[in-house]
Amino acid sequence: MRLYLMRHATAVPRGTPGALRDAQRALTDAGREEARCVGQGLRRLKLEIGLIVTSPYVRAAQTAEEVARALGVRAPVRELDALRSEVEPRETSVALRGFAGHERLLCVGHEPHLSAWLSELVAGPGGMRCVFKKGGAACVEIEQVPPPSGSGTLRWILTPKQLALIGQK
Repeated sequence: MRLYLMRHATAVPRGTPGALRDAQRALTDAGREEARCVGQGLRRLKLEIGLIVTSPYVRAAQTAEEVARALGVRAPVRELDALRSEVEPRETSVALRGFAGHERLLCVGHEPHLSAWLSELVAGPGGMRCVFKKGGAACVEIEQVPPPSGSGTLRWILTPKQLALIGQK
């Protein structure tokens, strides 16, 4: 399975009226545009993503919807609680069981969870340091679901700026 990990795009600041809880924070207008540009870059990479799953937090779900439109993914975006920022990375790997029949899966989530999960997948807990920028993405290949710790192969990691440049016509 090819896993594509993506951090949500830019959201409104904490404490914004109407978004008092962290889970309620929505994308800014610039964040929506950022998600569209990243989606266009992913489309130019011809990833053929079959399914997108997202954290239930508003900003991640909105990012996933924008990217799904840009990629032309027909399947509805699905929520996965295991992509919330407070979930242990190993639990997120186990939650992949529900998607074992998919060859390519895009997972939209949060920092520091995504960088910890990427480390768990390719190097074991704490075996690698990285940081996902807002709108950044990575590709990891895994042989089995759930993947054993450290068994994944990192294929690439890109910043949102790199993906936007790839997406330009």
